[in-house]
Amino acid sequence: MSISRSSLLVALAVSCAHSFTVPRSAHHARQVKDVSELLPAYDYIFVGGGTSALTVADRLTEDAPDLTVLVLEAGPFADPASYLPVAGGGPSLTGGSPTQPVYNFTSAPQEHLDGQSYDIILGNMVGGSSGVNSMMNLRGSAEDYDRWGQLFENDEVGWNWEGILPYFKKALNFSPPPKEVADRFNITYDVSYWGSESRVHAAWPTFQYPGLDPLVAAFDEMPGVEHVADSGAGGAGVYWFPTLMDPIKHERSFALNGHYENLDRPNYHIMAEATVRRIMLEGSTATAVEFQTGKDKGVSTTKAKKEIIMAAGAVHTPKILQCSGIGPKKVLEAAGIETIIDLPGVGQNFQDHPTLVTNITHKGLLDIHPNGFDIPNNSSFRDWALEAWETDRSGPFSLGIENVAAWLPLTAVAPSLFESWATELETQEHASYLPEDTHPTVAAGYAAQMQGLAAVMRSKDTVWTRFKVNGTLGPTNPILNQPLSRGCVNIDAADPFGKPPVVNYRTLSNPVEIKILTEMLRWVRKYSFETSLKDLGPVETMPGPDVVTDEQIAKYLTHGGGALPSDYHPAGTTAMMPLELGGVVDQTLRVYGVKSLRIIDTGIMPSLPGANTCQPTYGMAEKAADIIKSNI
Repeated sequence: MSISRSSLLVALAVSCAHSFTVPRSAHHARQVKDVSELLPAYDYIFVGGGTSALTVADRLTEDAPDLTVLVLEAGPFADPASYLPVAGGGPSLTGGSPTQPVYNFTSAPQEHLDGQSYDIILGNMVGGSSGVNSMMNLRGSAEDYDRWGQLFENDEVGWNWEGILPYFKKALNFSPPPKEVADRFNITYDVSYWGSESRVHAAWPTFQYPGLDPLVAAFDEMPGVEHVADSGAGGAGVYWFPTLMDPIKHERSFALNGHYENLDRPNYHIMAEATVRRIMLEGSTATAVEFQTGKDKGVSTTKAKKEIIMAAGAVHTPKILQCSGIGPKKVLEAAGIETIIDLPGVGQNFQDHPTLVTNITHKGLLDIHPNGFDIPNNSSFRDWALEAWETDRSGPFSLGIENVAAWLPLTAVAPSLFESWATELETQEHASYLPEDTHPTVAAGYAAQMQGLAAVMRSKDTVWTRFKVNGTLGPTNPILNQPLSRGCVNIDAADPFGKPPVVNYRTLSNPVEIKILTEMLRWVRKYSFETSLKDLGPVETMPGPDVVTDEQIAKYLTHGGGALPSDYHPAGTTAMMPLELGGVVDQTLRVYGVKSLRIIDTGIMPSLPGANTCQPTYGMAEKAADIIKSNI
């Protein structure tokens, strides 16, 4: 088999990977390895060293050499081989690579998912989940962010699309796709939605599989499906999107190498493997952080002169707050913790993107060459791919994960049903779909969110479902981008400091979710079996062709493993909403009732955007940095 390099620069290898690393330069911002090296106090202390913390810490220190910042991160400075490689979506998806540094514990049994418990995977390293995710780079719909602002009577800070778009631009350095690839696959983009200054990159592989041609073309055969010129434009439809990777090295670009390494700032300190236990309060003012380090887990404290900024994520931030006596009184009392600030919303309003489990393969894709299986099965192709990668980091191994999907509104997925669903959601007794002891303010916030979601059920511009395609395997598991159920994350009353928090997704507790997932399944079947894709020999093994009625599909979702509660996008547990709606932070991200304490992680999202959460987190963090700096 003879394969020219020029012809293969337009093909994409997706599933098989080979890991390479590039030598790293030393960190110049200061790593604190022992408590004896800490300053007597810091202006700002960050609890958590992930995506949002490193972004904000960078911005606070970039023009203020006399301002001191400490980041406390429970995880380590990880081995670069565990996070840098891009090929195949990262090391966790490839054989023989180092284990990625993650938390891995299980949820509470899920009442509406046959009592099953599910793995909770979270980044546990400096850089957080931006160091372990699949590098998918989306921001969702403009209407997602407009709904955030509408929850406040006066959106004074601009938590809406217009107010956050400049920060999306600031957050990432966009590189256009290679011209030959863009021309071959009709990849459109609009640089006006992107920036060029950040050290975190949005870039493209140099290679795409030709098997994507029929898959993308079939989207056009489905009624109501539109194309969007750029993934950053805030619309819904079919669009290509970049990967969070360096455009030259084709390795992961993330918070650590974008917002900490090589900054040469002695006022920007990180202490890794430092697990925060609680925030120390004097009256209602946050003054210090208590944390554990070392093999003996010795307890230390460090003081903040200005503010403490929570950035431990939507699962661990509420745990730390509750251990600090900030949270729902009934939860704290059950754990024997004194209630200092009774804040009912802490740990509530928990949400994630549910996944629909399907398996529809198109055998004809394997007759389109090259494809992903040619790397292990065709020595000529593999040799070429390795040579291209080793020469200039091009070719199949420059691919992270798929770069195209249909991000669809309900008007396209269920054109005859979305109106009835919207009416049902509007008229529900919303509190009845929450636990019986839910605080009235939290229930009021849930009702307000459902009213907003009912309105955008009728919009062709809000993403409700994602249908991703793989040029070798066909469509992959769709997700529900606008979850309607709400769960909670609370401390374990038996051992609040020592055990992971109790995570309850409560997926499918709102029955409209089941209806939407049912139509998502029917849509992907029509796409696979009733378009030109039928000529590629589609075969469905999950849930199987005999699962057809509403009742059968509902049983598959609830008792047959057909729905998973998470796409690893936890959010909402410290929501930015009015206090009377169960909010935890105000529009300036200050915790209600507590001075000198803010939150900047995905917990502040009142509702999830229709996208993976990494780019939204960067955008929120950039905006948060300006909010905080305005008070310096």
